Amino acid sequence: MRTFLLCVTAAVCAQETTFRATVPVVLVPVTVTDSKGKLVDGLSDGDFVVTDNGRPVKFQFDSAEFTAVPISLIVAVQTNDLSAAALLKIQKIGTMIQALITGERGSAAVLCVDDRLTVTQEFTRNPDEISRAFQRLKPRRTRRTITLDAAERAVEMFRDRPQGERRALLLIGEAKDRGSEAKLETVLEHLQRENIQVYAATYSAMRTQFTTKALDRPKPTGAESDILAGLSELVRLGKTNTAEALSVHTGGRKLGFATLHSLEEIVTRVGEELHAQYLLSFPATAPEGFHSITVILPAQAKRNVAARQGYWAVSRH
Repeated sequence: MRTFLLCVTAAVCAQETTFRATVPVVLVPVTVTDSKGKLVDGLSDGDFVVTDNGRPVKFQFDSAEFTAVPISLIVAVQTNDLSAAALLKIQKIGTMIQALITGERGSAAVLCVDDRLTVTQEFTRNPDEISRAFQRLKPRRTRRTITLDAAERAVEMFRDRPQGERRALLLIGEAKDRGSEAKLETVLEHLQRENIQVYAATYSAMRTQFTTKALDRPKPTGAESDILAGLSELVRLGKTNTAEALSVHTGGRKLGFATLHSLEEIVTRVGEELHAQYLLSFPATAPEGFHSITVILPAQAKRNVAARQGYWAVSRH
């Protein structure tokens, strides 16, 4: 008899929700907003319709206010020389990560992304360690930013985490990849298999230069005046918007920033969404392979729904 690989499992215990590796269940965090982008609370299970490959499914419903599932977060930050101005802003948000996103029960790790991947902080619940990791972020003299490879590394890091956590990846950098070996389709599959929700805080390297005080701006390197690098940039603009693809397909969100204030607003928004989501879950079904998921609110057409777009069912003998 075949048993489908566990995506994530949910069981209600007393007044809080816990997740256990006992029953094959697909977890679908859902964000609902109104036409002005304000988060919508107070919904019940009867408001939602969920389909698996087009077929309606029965699901378990929990609102975030009644759950106590810790959040495990990886913050992957672009650290090539194009990010120098943005890093002056990013260094200042480390104190916000635990306070607004993970909370005291959650954990966060920090990953530097340029032409290589460096874990500058392993998972920790210590807010001071998180803050110091952000303060250590420095640009390296390279143009590459292997964002897709970073997402793959995040998948590997999450695999070593306990099953009873919600997993989120926050990408901070430009919207497009610069030279990863990993392929977008493969990365998306792995993120969906591991129930990882991606949020992206993106910026334009050119625009952040103009929103940074003159005294704070880093001195230009030889690479910044390289004509060949400029031509390469024109080619890069035609590539896939990596950050948007990863966030949309995993039920997250891509938000842009140019100033420290707008970056702080993004961190605040990510925390609000993760702590206000509705958690829907249902048993994984046959056949093997990718299953598309839709979540709708039939009686509330003016509401916007963000949820993961699918899961992978894998059978084992």
